[in-house]
Formats: sequence, C-alpha cells, structure tokens
Amino acid sequence: MESLRNAPPVFEVLTQKAAKGDNLAFQEIYDAIADKMYSLCLRYAGNSHDANDWFQEGFVKLYRHLSGFRAEGSFEGWARRIFVGICIDAIKKKKILFSVINEEMNLASDMLNGYDKLTNGDLMKIIREMPDAHRTIVNLYLVEGYTHKEIGDMLNISEEGSRSQLFRARTHLQKKLAEFHDKTI
Repeated sequence: MESLRNAPPVFEVLTQKAAKGDNLAFQEIYDAIADKMYSLCLRYAGNSHDANDWFQEGFVKLYRHLSGFRAEGSFEGWARRIFVGICIDAIKKKKILFSVINEEMNLASDMLNGYDKLTNGDLMKIIREMPDAHRTIVNLYLVEGYTHKEIGDMLNISEEGSRSQLFRARTHLQKKLAEFHDKTI
C-alpha cells in the first residue's frame, strides 16, 4: 500500500472508480491515507472522541466529493484540505473564543528551548492538552503552514487575533517544556 502514497496516477484512477461506486477502490484510498488523516483530526481535536467524529465526517465528505478531485496536485493534499475544513468547522461550532492580546508580543520561536529532549509522543500529548484555541492555531500555523491572514479568514478573526493565539500557545508550550525539563533532570 505504501506505493500508492507516491503514485498520483493511481489515485486519479482510484478516485474515478470510487466516485462511480467501486467500494474496493475507496477502501484502497482509505487504507492509504487513514492514518495521516486521523492524526490530523486528533491534533485539532485534542481528544479521541472528537477526533473519531471528525475523521468519520472527513471521509464521508471526501467520498461525496471524489468526483471533484482534478489531479492538479497531490491527492493527499486535496484530502488534507477537506479534513482541515471539517476540523475548523467543528471548532467553530464549539464557539471557541479566539481573543487578542493587546500588549506587545514577542513571537520569537526560540522561546521553545527543551524540545530536543521530547519524544514525538510527549510533544503530541502537550499539544493535545492545550486549550482548543491555542491548539487550533498551532495546527494551522506551525503544522499546516497557513499564514495568519488565511487563519484569520478561516476562523473569522483578525490577523492580530491569530498572532495573539500563537503567542499564547507558545507561552503555554514554553511552560510545559520547562515542566518537562524539570522532570527529566
């Protein structure tokens, strides 16, 4: 199945077949991207209950829109946008407050010292435990690579609001990293 991840023509054929009702083709698509899409949902949700719901909604939407895949980019990138959209919509429904810090912000990324001692699992646990608004911005900005303007448009907040949430998230991460560092000494 690993070969499917790097074979865009195969995905083009599979999406065409699956869009016409070929369940085996859709199963191959599912098998190829399910782990990555679940991980994405879990990063945004912070808990497995919401992640499971969002994951299922993502595949339902993906299935319904298979005929819209134009093979102009990677299939995984196209699917990822669908799943991110599902996560953002769910977060909006939760009415998470995205507030703005009015004081000057130092957004330097070097605030996150201690990262080198963390395992991937430790870091994911810290991110899952973050407040929803912070976790959302971390995922959109640091993981997905969206700009503050794009994030603001998605979440109906200002660019400053996005920057503010990132600042708070980094402060939260810095505190958790310090706690982790103190435990490992």
